[in-house]
Formats: sequence, structure tokens, C-alpha cells
Amino acid sequence: MINTRKKILPYNIMAEETVLAIIINNSDSINFVSQVLTIEAFYLETHQIIYKSALILHSNYKIVDLVTLSSWLQDNNLIPKIGGLKFLTSLSEKIVNLISLKEYTNLIKDKYVRRLIINFGNEIINWGYQTNLPLEKIFNKIEKKIFKLNQKTNYTNINNTAEILTDIFLDLNKKGKNLSFSGYSSQFFDLNVMTQGFQKSDLIVLAGRPSIGKTAFSLNIALDICAKYNLPIIFFSLEMTKQQIVYRLLAIETELNTGYLKLGNLTEEEWKRINNALKNLSYLPFYIDDTPNISLTEIHFKIKKIKSQFGSIGIVIIDYLQLLESIKKTENRVQEISQITRNLKSFAREFDTPIIILSQLSRNVETRNNKRPILSDLRESGCIHLNKINNQYYSYQQQKQASKRKILFSLINSKLKYAKTFKFKFTGFKTTFNIKTKFDLALIITSNHKLFCKNFWVRLNRINKNYLIKINLSELLKKKFYFTIFNEKIKKIEYEKLNKVYDFEIPQNKNFLKNCFILHNSIEQDADIVLMLYRDQYYNEKTKDENIAEVIIAKQRNGPTGTVKLKFNSYLTKFFNYS
Repeated sequence: MINTRKKILPYNIMAEETVLAIIINNSDSINFVSQVLTIEAFYLETHQIIYKSALILHSNYKIVDLVTLSSWLQDNNLIPKIGGLKFLTSLSEKIVNLISLKEYTNLIKDKYVRRLIINFGNEIINWGYQTNLPLEKIFNKIEKKIFKLNQKTNYTNINNTAEILTDIFLDLNKKGKNLSFSGYSSQFFDLNVMTQGFQKSDLIVLAGRPSIGKTAFSLNIALDICAKYNLPIIFFSLEMTKQQIVYRLLAIETELNTGYLKLGNLTEEEWKRINNALKNLSYLPFYIDDTPNISLTEIHFKIKKIKSQFGSIGIVIIDYLQLLESIKKTENRVQEISQITRNLKSFAREFDTPIIILSQLSRNVETRNNKRPILSDLRESGCIHLNKINNQYYSYQQQKQASKRKILFSLINSKLKYAKTFKFKFTGFKTTFNIKTKFDLALIITSNHKLFCKNFWVRLNRINKNYLIKINLSELLKKKFYFTIFNEKIKKIEYEKLNKVYDFEIPQNKNFLKNCFILHNSIEQDADIVLMLYRDQYYNEKTKDENIAEVIIAKQRNGPTGTVKLKFNSYLTKFFNYS
């Protein structure tokens, strides 16, 4: 018999009260709790009000304790809503165990997620009754909800250094015995030496201009790793069909041109090569998905399905970034791309596998004499518009003149210093935006450049009107404000136009001032490694470097940067070691 009584939603009052008591008695605990629990995670409104007030105090860099909490609640007329000061005092008098804080927060989060699942179930029932709603749309909504719920269940893992060092020691001991690379090694020896193989949980961006060989290079790597480690490879092709990808794989295995294979006019020897290739490929756990406009939720679901079947995954390749659909649609495509790369990085960590995402480069490469790509050629990289800048390198006298234009202050440990050396690098024409503040300070930058907000670096595409940013007025009144940083409110952000933009680089320093704005000096992305493909023959038919490809390691979070040369056979779309 079905129980028709209304069921009470799951919650744990004791755990909620204990966590609040720990926050009141140990002000530092808010640092941990704020990363794990949202305000809605607390079931009772009384607890939500207290926790929200603690978060507000914490965000304003104030100590969270009984005195500051009661004062803030009183100032905002919220004491009656929590049941009076007596309840707050009773929480402060609770005997609590700080060591068990993680367990208490997990209890609260567990109940919170269960409440979300119940609400989600009710939503599915309502959607089922809406017969005017297409089934595809319902399934899409369900996928997005499941993805968000899954993200909410990812708990923060905290380990002490002793535990981490033990893991590192065991890992080093294992490597010492095997004398092998720490990641999945490819057939390209020099690349393996530079990267130590493709590391688990890394997000790797493989970038290049159209038809430079990105898909071919990624297929060469995927096929080699799949055969060497006998681990499943998942290749998401948003542009090419499954058949086209398999023809590419056959061309790599048989060393016959794809166009020639499609004609079918083959010799007996060539048929033998094809039969051997088909036999080898059929035994490999190489999975291809050619769903156009695939969403991140679908990618997540399919990776999870393959991993549950095999236990682990060799590598995931997505071709390519600009064709992916974001979970959350916005009018700003730059924001969507940022959200996609952040989610892909979290996928790499969740499934403990390298994810290679192919990416187009901007057309800025074509405007330069040297066509070799650089980091700022990646779409959505951040640059500044500077008036009347012609030279790339400046002498000491030129720097003195430049200081009059207010561009030479570098910020080191909240102190201003003149930059001894610096350079500007022209990165092409990009869409720019004009930021204006309440006190009419203005700056023209690209949407991906970072500004200093509170204690965090935030990209312009995530900043709105009335957002507080940090400024320093020493450029206007040099003697007075060298050590003083102010909060300034954004008045408006307006589309400017396509402008000449530059990377402004101060060696050994990541921060600098421009028009009183505190800016970030280096490009930072979600990728752990950025590989860029370059072939001189692509631009110059009479080049001396015929059939030579360069793999430029433009960024590597845990290793060196540099260039690796490979041989490229365009007839077979296959890469070989240079030596």
C-alpha cells in the first residue's frame, strides 16, 4: 500500500546547528565551510539567515564571531527572525569538535542534494504532463539538471602534506623501478621528453589554423596510445563524420591516401594491407562519436558510460572547441568558451584522464610576417589597446618618456615601482571594450583581460555594471598614493571597436598599472598544456622546411616550453619523428 501522507523533506538540524556553532567559535572555519555549503544547503530559514550574515562579514574581511554576528543581525533588523539573541548565544555555548567539521558539512550537503533530487523529480512529473513540450527538449532539460546535481556532489578534498608526500614518494619509487614517463607516451620521442607524456587529469589545448593538421596529429596520438596501452580512446568529432575519421585511421595504418582508398581500385598487395589494418583496428577500443552540436552534458554522460565499462580511459579528444555547445547559453560567446574549458578541466580531473581539445586560432596570425602562432593568437586572449605605440622594445630614455604617458608603474607586493625593462608585442586587431568608472577613469581592453576585484583576478567578460574593482591613483598624484589601493565602481562597459592591441610585458612581474587600473600581465587559461601546430609549407611553397611540422609547446604548467620538430606527410595525413 502506498503511503499517502505528506513526507518531510530530508534535513539534519543537529548537523546544521553544529556547523554554525563551529563558525561562531572558530572564525577561520568559514574559509572551509564557504567552499562546501551554499546558503540553501541549510534547511531552516533561521540557519540560512545566520549563515548568510557570516558569509557577508567574511566577504568584507571581518572576523566572524558572536559579537560581530549579533551586531550585524541587529543592524539589519534580523534578530527577531532568528528567534532572538538567546538562540545565537546558545549556539556559541555548544561544545563542538572542529576536527569533524568536514563530516558535519557532508551531512548537510547530503540532505541538501536529496532535497534537490526530490524537487527535480517533481519537475520531471510536471514536464511529463506538458504534452506541448517536445520529448527532445524534456530530455535536454533532464540532462542539464543531472549535470548540475552531479557538480553539487563533488566534495572538496583536503589532505595534509604528510598524506600528499606519501603518495608522491610511492609514485617516485614506482617511476624509479619502471624508468618510464609519468603520463601516456606517444610515438613522438622528443614530445614525450618535453611533456613526460600526456598526464592524467590534464586539459591539453591543440591549436592551429584550418587545415594545418590538428585532426591528423590528434588521430596519430590517439591511435598510438590506444594500441600501446589497450585503453579506450573516445574521439568526439563535431565536424567530420565517423566514416571520414575511420578512413583517416585506415590511411595512417595502411599508409595509403584516403582519396585513393575511397576509389577502391586497389592492388592485391594493397588489399592485404587493408585487411591487416581492419583486423588491427577492429580489436582496438577506439570509440568515435560524430554527434553535431554535442553538449557538455552528453560528453560527460558518454565518458562516464565508457569508463564504467572499462574502469579507466586512455584519452579523450574533442574536435573542436568552437563547435561545442555550452550548458548555459549566454549572449557572450567568450563567456561560453570560458565556461566550456572550465567544465572540460573538471571532466579531466573527475575521470582522471587527459582531455585534448582542438581549437582554431584567430586570424591575427595572418597579419604578421612571422606566422608562427603565439598564446595571444588563441581566441579570447586578453590584450590592451595603447595609443601611438610603434616600437616593441624601449631604451631607458624611451621608458622615461613612456612614464609620462602613465604606463610604467609595476605593482609588486602592493608597492609601486618603475619597471626597469618592458616591451609591447603587437597581437593584431581585436574587439575591444571601453571601461569607465564612477570617477571617470577609462581603459580600453579586450573582453578576456583580467582586472583586480576584491582579492581575485576577474576577466572583463564576467564583470558587470556597479562591480567593484581595485584602482591606484598614484599615476594622477604620484607622491600620495604609492601604497594605497581603492575600491572603485564600474559605471559602464561599452563596445568600442576593432582596435590594434598589444601584450604589455614586464619581466618577473605579473601585475602593472594602466590608467590607474590594476591589470594582470600574463595570459592564464584553464589548459595545463597548450600545443600549437605550425608548418612553414602551409604559407610558403618554396620553403626550405618542406614536409616539416613544428609542435610549439606554448604553455606547460608543470614543464618547459619549446618547439619539437616532426615530419609530416600530407598525402597520408601522417606525422613521423623528425630524426
